[in-house]
Amino acid sequence: MTIQSSVELDRDAGCSDVQKYEARKPKWWVKLSGRRATRAQRQTIERMTQCGYCFSRQILADFSRVNNSAKHSSSAEEQLSREDDRNAADQWRRLWWNRSLAVFDENEYTATVSPIIDTVSNPRNAKYAQKIQSMYSNKSPLVPRKFGQVFLEIGFGSGDNILANAIRDEKTLFIGSEIHQPGCGAVLQKMEAEMGLKIKTVSSDTEEKKIDSMPISAKINDNPPIEAMPYQNVRILQGDGVKLLSHLPCKYLDAILITFPDPWPKEGHSHWRVVQPNVLVEMHRVLKHDGKVFVATDAECFNDWTRNIFMQESFKGDWEEVCPCPDRSTWLPIVSYYEQKGFDEGRHTMLQCWKKVV
Repeated sequence: MTIQSSVELDRDAGCSDVQKYEARKPKWWVKLSGRRATRAQRQTIERMTQCGYCFSRQILADFSRVNNSAKHSSSAEEQLSREDDRNAADQWRRLWWNRSLAVFDENEYTATVSPIIDTVSNPRNAKYAQKIQSMYSNKSPLVPRKFGQVFLEIGFGSGDNILANAIRDEKTLFIGSEIHQPGCGAVLQKMEAEMGLKIKTVSSDTEEKKIDSMPISAKINDNPPIEAMPYQNVRILQGDGVKLLSHLPCKYLDAILITFPDPWPKEGHSHWRVVQPNVLVEMHRVLKHDGKVFVATDAECFNDWTRNIFMQESFKGDWEEVCPCPDRSTWLPIVSYYEQKGFDEGRHTMLQCWKKVV
Protein backbone atom coordinates (compact mmCIF):
# COMPACT_ATOMS: atom_id res chain seq x y z
CA MET A 1 0.00 0.00 0.00
CA THR A 2 1.45 3.34 -1.04
CA ILE A 3 1.99 6.31 1.23
CA GLN A 4 2.95 9.16 -1.11
CA SER A 5 0.41 11.86 -1.87
CA SER A 6 -0.14 13.22 -5.35
CA VAL A 7 1.03 16.63 -4.16
CA GLU A 8 4.27 15.09 -2.92
CA LEU A 9 4.85 13.30 -6.22
CA ASP A 10 4.22 16.47 -8.23
CA ARG A 11 6.62 18.42 -6.05
CA ASP A 12 9.27 15.71 -6.26
CA ALA A 13 9.07 15.87 -10.03
CA GLY A 14 9.78 19.58 -9.82
CA CYS A 15 12.79 18.98 -7.55
CA SER A 16 14.37 16.24 -9.63
CA ASP A 17 16.87 18.56 -11.33
CA VAL A 18 17.98 20.46 -8.22
CA GLN A 19 20.24 19.65 -5.31
CA LYS A 20 18.75 17.42 -2.62
CA TYR A 21 19.59 16.81 1.01
CA GLU A 22 22.33 14.23 1.50
CA ALA A 23 21.85 12.31 4.73
CA ARG A 24 25.05 10.26 4.49
CA LYS A 25 27.88 12.35 5.90
CA PRO A 26 31.60 12.04 5.01
CA LYS A 27 33.83 9.77 7.05
CA TRP A 28 35.89 12.64 8.45
CA TRP A 29 32.73 14.28 9.79
CA VAL A 30 31.60 11.03 11.42
CA LYS A 31 34.97 10.68 13.13
CA LEU A 32 34.79 14.24 14.46
CA SER A 33 31.19 14.30 15.63
CA GLY A 34 29.79 10.77 15.52
CA ARG A 35 31.17 9.44 18.78
CA ARG A 36 29.08 7.14 20.96
CA ALA A 37 27.44 8.25 24.16
CA THR A 38 29.04 7.34 27.47
CA ARG A 39 28.04 4.11 29.18
CA ALA A 40 25.92 6.04 31.69
CA GLN A 41 24.18 7.91 28.88
CA ARG A 42 23.47 4.68 26.98
CA GLN A 43 21.98 3.14 30.10
CA THR A 44 19.80 6.23 30.57
CA ILE A 45 18.66 6.01 26.95
CA GLU A 46 17.66 2.38 27.50
CA ARG A 47 15.76 3.16 30.70
CA MET A 48 13.93 6.15 29.24
CA THR A 49 13.06 4.12 26.15
CA GLN A 50 11.39 1.55 28.40
CA CYS A 51 9.49 4.38 30.09
CA GLY A 52 8.25 5.76 26.76
CA TYR A 53 10.12 9.09 26.65
CA CYS A 54 12.60 7.93 24.03
CA PHE A 55 11.97 6.05 20.80
CA SER A 56 13.65 2.73 20.16
CA ARG A 57 16.16 3.00 17.33
CA GLN A 58 15.20 -0.50 16.20
CA ILE A 59 11.53 0.43 15.94
CA LEU A 60 12.41 3.50 13.86
CA ALA A 61 14.70 1.43 11.63
CA ASP A 62 11.93 -1.10 11.01
CA PHE A 63 9.42 1.67 10.30
CA SER A 64 11.90 3.25 7.88
CA ARG A 65 12.36 -0.09 6.09
CA VAL A 66 8.62 -0.46 5.56
CA ASN A 67 8.21 3.20 4.66
CA ASN A 68 10.90 3.03 1.98
CA SER A 69 9.55 -0.25 0.61
CA ALA A 70 6.10 1.29 0.28
CA LYS A 71 7.49 4.22 -1.69
CA HIS A 72 9.06 1.89 -4.24
CA SER A 73 6.30 -0.69 -4.35
CA SER A 74 4.72 0.73 -7.50
CA SER A 75 5.17 3.31 -10.20
CA ALA A 76 4.12 6.93 -9.81
CA GLU A 77 1.18 6.42 -12.15
CA GLU A 78 -0.12 3.52 -10.08
CA GLN A 79 0.31 5.52 -6.90
CA LEU A 80 -1.66 8.42 -8.30
CA SER A 81 -4.49 6.10 -9.31
CA ARG A 82 -4.99 4.67 -5.82
CA GLU A 83 -6.05 7.62 -3.70
CA ASP A 84 -8.08 5.45 -1.33
CA ASP A 85 -4.97 3.38 -0.59
CA ARG A 86 -2.94 6.52 0.04
CA ASN A 87 -5.51 7.89 2.45
CA ALA A 88 -5.76 4.59 4.33
CA ALA A 89 -1.98 4.33 4.58
CA ASP A 90 -1.68 7.89 5.87
CA GLN A 91 -4.43 7.17 8.38
CA TRP A 92 -2.56 4.10 9.57
CA ARG A 93 0.62 6.13 10.04
CA ARG A 94 -1.33 8.73 12.03
CA LEU A 95 -2.74 6.03 14.31
CA TRP A 96 0.70 4.45 14.71
CA TRP A 97 2.43 7.70 15.64
CA ASN A 98 -0.34 8.70 18.06
CA ARG A 99 -0.11 5.32 19.74
CA SER A 100 3.70 5.36 19.82
CA LEU A 101 3.91 8.93 21.14
CA ALA A 102 1.06 8.48 23.66
CA VAL A 103 -1.11 11.10 21.98
CA PHE A 104 -4.84 11.01 22.65
CA ASP A 105 -6.94 12.12 19.68
CA GLU A 106 -10.66 12.32 20.34
CA ASN A 107 -11.30 12.48 16.59
CA GLU A 108 -9.21 9.41 15.94
CA TYR A 109 -10.49 7.07 13.27
CA THR A 110 -11.09 3.80 15.13
CA ALA A 111 -12.04 1.49 12.28
CA THR A 112 -9.56 -1.17 11.23
CA VAL A 113 -7.08 0.13 8.67
CA SER A 114 -4.43 -1.81 6.81
CA PRO A 115 -0.73 -1.39 7.59
CA ILE A 116 1.29 0.69 5.15
CA ILE A 117 2.62 -2.38 3.38
CA ASP A 118 1.98 -6.13 3.26
CA THR A 119 5.01 -7.74 4.87
CA VAL A 120 4.13 -11.24 3.67
CA SER A 121 3.76 -10.63 -0.05
CA ASN A 122 6.57 -8.09 -0.34
CA PRO A 123 9.90 -9.91 -0.86
CA ARG A 124 11.85 -6.89 0.39
CA ASN A 125 10.63 -7.47 3.92
CA ALA A 126 10.28 -11.25 4.11
CA LYS A 127 13.30 -11.81 6.35
CA TYR A 128 12.31 -8.87 8.59
CA ALA A 129 8.70 -10.00 9.05
CA GLN A 130 9.03 -10.67 12.79
CA LYS A 131 10.67 -7.32 13.51
CA ILE A 132 8.13 -5.49 11.39
CA GLN A 133 5.22 -7.18 13.14
CA SER A 134 6.72 -5.97 16.42
CA MET A 135 6.94 -2.48 14.94
CA TYR A 136 3.29 -2.62 13.82
CA SER A 137 2.18 -3.36 17.40
CA ASN A 138 4.45 -0.78 19.04
CA LYS A 139 2.69 1.23 21.76
CA SER A 140 3.98 3.72 24.31
CA PRO A 141 3.70 2.61 27.95
CA LEU A 142 2.71 6.18 28.89
CA VAL A 143 -0.92 7.12 29.41
CA PRO A 144 -2.16 8.93 26.26
CA ARG A 145 -2.70 12.67 26.69
CA LYS A 146 -4.40 15.29 24.58
CA PHE A 147 -2.07 17.98 23.25
CA GLY A 148 -3.07 21.26 21.69
CA GLN A 149 -0.08 21.41 19.33
CA VAL A 150 2.81 19.25 18.17
CA PHE A 151 6.27 20.77 17.63
CA LEU A 152 9.31 19.03 16.12
CA GLU A 153 12.82 20.32 16.85
CA ILE A 154 15.37 19.01 14.34
CA GLY A 155 18.82 18.75 15.89
CA PHE A 156 18.27 19.88 19.49
CA GLY A 157 21.94 19.59 20.54
CA SER A 158 22.15 19.36 24.32
CA GLY A 159 18.36 19.70 24.60
CA ASP A 160 18.20 22.83 26.79
CA ASN A 161 15.77 24.55 24.42
CA ILE A 162 13.33 21.66 24.08
CA LEU A 163 13.22 21.19 27.87
CA ALA A 164 12.65 24.91 28.44
CA ASN A 165 9.83 24.89 25.89
CA ALA A 166 8.28 21.84 27.55
CA ILE A 167 8.19 23.59 30.92
CA ARG A 168 6.89 26.82 29.34
CA ASP A 169 4.00 25.17 27.49
CA GLU A 170 2.76 21.90 28.98
CA LYS A 171 -0.15 21.67 26.52
CA THR A 172 2.18 21.24 23.53
CA LEU A 173 3.96 18.01 22.62
CA PHE A 174 7.63 18.63 21.84
CA ILE A 175 9.35 15.98 19.73
CA GLY A 176 13.11 16.28 19.57
CA SER A 177 15.29 14.55 16.98
CA GLU A 178 19.08 14.45 17.32
CA ILE A 179 21.54 12.53 15.20
CA HIS A 180 24.25 12.46 17.89
CA GLN A 181 23.80 9.83 20.58
CA PRO A 182 25.61 11.91 23.27
CA GLY A 183 23.05 14.70 22.79
CA CYS A 184 20.16 12.27 23.25
CA GLY A 185 21.83 10.78 26.32
CA ALA A 186 22.47 14.21 27.84
CA VAL A 187 18.90 15.46 27.51
CA LEU A 188 17.46 12.19 28.81
CA GLN A 189 19.79 12.31 31.81
CA LYS A 190 18.49 15.80 32.61
CA MET A 191 14.91 14.61 32.28
CA GLU A 192 15.48 11.54 34.43
CA ALA A 193 17.18 13.58 37.16
CA GLU A 194 14.52 16.32 37.27
CA MET A 195 11.71 13.79 37.15
CA GLY A 196 13.31 11.93 40.04
CA LEU A 197 12.82 8.55 38.43
CA LYS A 198 14.12 5.53 40.31
CA ILE A 199 14.03 2.55 37.98
CA LYS A 200 14.26 -0.99 39.29
CA THR A 201 17.63 -2.51 38.44
CA VAL A 202 18.31 -6.16 37.67
CA SER A 203 21.03 -8.53 38.80
CA SER A 204 20.33 -11.65 36.74
CA ASP A 205 18.86 -12.77 33.42
CA THR A 206 15.85 -14.34 35.15
CA GLU A 207 15.11 -11.19 37.10
CA GLU A 208 15.57 -9.08 33.97
CA LYS A 209 12.96 -11.12 32.08
CA LYS A 210 10.60 -10.79 35.04
CA ILE A 211 10.99 -7.00 35.15
CA ASP A 212 10.68 -6.65 31.37
CA SER A 213 7.23 -8.24 31.61
CA MET A 214 6.08 -5.75 34.26
CA PRO A 215 3.90 -2.74 33.42
CA ILE A 216 5.81 0.53 33.47
CA SER A 217 4.13 1.60 36.72
CA ALA A 218 5.61 -1.45 38.45
CA LYS A 219 9.13 -0.77 37.20
CA ILE A 220 9.29 2.64 38.89
CA ASN A 221 9.83 2.65 42.65
CA ASP A 222 9.01 5.32 45.20
CA ASN A 223 8.04 7.96 42.66
CA PRO A 224 5.13 10.38 42.43
CA PRO A 225 2.47 9.54 39.83
CA ILE A 226 3.89 9.72 36.32
CA GLU A 227 1.22 12.24 35.30
CA ALA A 228 2.50 14.65 37.97
CA MET A 229 6.11 14.58 36.76
CA PRO A 230 7.58 17.26 34.47
CA TYR A 231 8.39 16.60 30.83
CA GLN A 232 5.33 14.46 30.12
CA ASN A 233 5.16 16.42 26.85
CA VAL A 234 8.67 15.50 25.60
CA ARG A 235 9.59 12.65 23.27
CA ILE A 236 13.16 12.06 22.11
CA LEU A 237 14.05 10.34 18.84
CA GLN A 238 17.57 9.24 17.98
CA GLY A 239 18.34 9.91 14.34
CA ASP A 240 18.27 12.40 11.49
CA GLY A 241 15.25 14.68 11.85
CA VAL A 242 15.14 15.34 8.11
CA LYS A 243 14.73 11.62 7.40
CA LEU A 244 12.07 11.49 10.12
CA LEU A 245 9.88 13.93 8.16
CA SER A 246 9.17 11.34 5.47
CA HIS A 247 7.82 8.94 8.13
CA LEU A 248 5.23 11.33 9.57
CA PRO A 249 1.63 11.54 8.34
CA CYS A 250 0.32 14.53 6.43
CA LYS A 251 -0.63 17.66 8.39
CA TYR A 252 0.67 16.28 11.68
CA LEU A 253 2.88 19.12 12.98
CA ASP A 254 2.12 22.68 14.01
CA ALA A 255 5.71 23.90 13.88
CA ILE A 256 9.24 22.78 13.00
CA LEU A 257 12.25 24.25 14.80
CA ILE A 258 15.76 24.29 13.29
CA THR A 259 18.09 25.78 15.87
CA PHE A 260 21.78 26.32 15.13
CA PRO A 261 22.34 23.43 12.71
CA ASP A 262 25.74 22.65 11.23
CA PRO A 263 26.09 25.41 8.58
CA TRP A 264 28.50 23.47 6.36
CA PRO A 265 30.15 26.76 5.37
CA LYS A 266 32.11 25.49 2.34
CA GLU A 267 30.21 25.77 -0.92
CA GLY A 268 31.09 22.22 -1.90
CA HIS A 269 29.40 20.96 1.27
CA SER A 270 26.04 22.65 0.63
CA HIS A 271 24.25 19.36 -0.12
CA TRP A 272 24.61 18.42 3.57
CA ARG A 273 22.76 21.52 4.79
CA VAL A 274 19.47 20.69 6.44
CA VAL A 275 17.39 23.12 4.33
CA GLN A 276 16.99 21.94 0.73
CA PRO A 277 14.12 22.18 -1.81
CA ASN A 278 13.14 18.52 -1.31
CA VAL A 279 13.20 18.99 2.47
CA LEU A 280 10.76 21.91 2.16
CA VAL A 281 8.45 19.61 0.20
CA GLU A 282 8.33 17.21 3.16
CA MET A 283 7.94 20.06 5.65
CA HIS A 284 5.03 21.42 3.63
CA ARG A 285 3.39 17.99 3.64
CA VAL A 286 3.66 17.30 7.39
CA LEU A 287 2.72 20.80 8.57
CA LYS A 288 -0.86 21.74 9.27
CA HIS A 289 -2.48 24.75 7.63
CA ASP A 290 -0.59 27.91 8.70
CA GLY A 291 2.12 25.70 10.22
CA LYS A 292 5.46 27.44 10.72
CA VAL A 293 9.16 26.72 10.31
CA PHE A 294 11.45 28.57 12.73
CA VAL A 295 15.15 28.90 11.96
CA ALA A 296 17.92 30.21 14.23
CA THR A 297 21.58 30.42 13.19
CA ASP A 298 24.65 32.56 13.74
CA ALA A 299 26.23 31.61 10.39
CA GLU A 300 25.55 34.16 7.66
CA CYS A 301 26.13 31.59 4.91
CA PHE A 302 23.41 29.32 6.29
CA ASN A 303 21.04 32.24 6.95
CA ASP A 304 21.38 33.46 3.35
CA TRP A 305 21.11 29.92 1.98
CA THR A 306 17.90 29.24 3.95
CA ARG A 307 16.30 32.51 2.90
CA ASN A 308 17.10 31.88 -0.78
CA ILE A 309 15.66 28.35 -0.71
CA PHE A 310 12.45 29.50 0.99
CA MET A 311 12.14 32.48 -1.39
CA GLN A 312 12.39 30.16 -4.39
CA GLU A 313 9.58 28.00 -2.99
CA SER A 314 7.52 31.06 -1.99
CA PHE A 315 7.29 32.06 -5.66
CA LYS A 316 5.20 28.90 -6.13
CA GLY A 317 2.79 30.16 -3.47
CA ASP A 318 3.76 27.55 -0.87
CA TRP A 319 5.45 29.72 1.77
CA GLU A 320 5.50 33.26 3.03
CA GLU A 321 7.85 34.88 5.51
CA VAL A 322 6.46 36.00 8.85
CA CYS A 323 7.75 39.51 9.52
CA PRO A 324 8.66 40.40 12.11
CA CYS A 325 9.73 36.99 13.35
CA PRO A 326 7.65 35.90 16.39
CA ASP A 327 9.20 36.67 19.76
CA ARG A 328 11.86 34.08 20.47
CA SER A 329 10.46 33.56 23.97
CA THR A 330 7.67 31.54 22.32
CA TRP A 331 10.03 29.06 20.63
CA LEU A 332 13.67 29.78 21.58
CA PRO A 333 13.42 30.86 25.22
CA ILE A 334 17.02 30.19 26.26
CA VAL A 335 20.53 31.12 25.22
CA SER A 336 22.31 27.81 24.77
CA TYR A 337 25.97 27.14 25.38
CA TYR A 338 26.56 27.11 21.62
CA GLU A 339 24.77 30.44 21.10
CA GLN A 340 26.68 32.06 23.97
CA LYS A 341 29.93 30.78 22.49
CA GLY A 342 28.98 32.52 19.25
CA PHE A 343 28.35 35.77 21.10
CA ASP A 344 31.76 35.49 22.77
CA GLU A 345 33.38 35.00 19.35
CA GLY A 346 31.63 38.04 17.86
CA ARG A 347 28.77 36.33 16.01
CA HIS A 348 25.11 37.31 16.33
CA THR A 349 21.94 35.24 16.11
CA MET A 350 19.73 35.57 13.02
CA LEU A 351 16.10 34.40 13.17
CA GLN A 352 13.65 33.46 10.43
CA CYS A 353 10.04 32.27 10.40
CA TRP A 354 8.20 30.91 7.38
CA LYS A 355 4.51 30.01 7.25
CA LYS A 356 2.88 27.36 5.11
CA VAL A 357 0.37 29.03 2.79
CA VAL A 358 -1.50 26.19 1.05
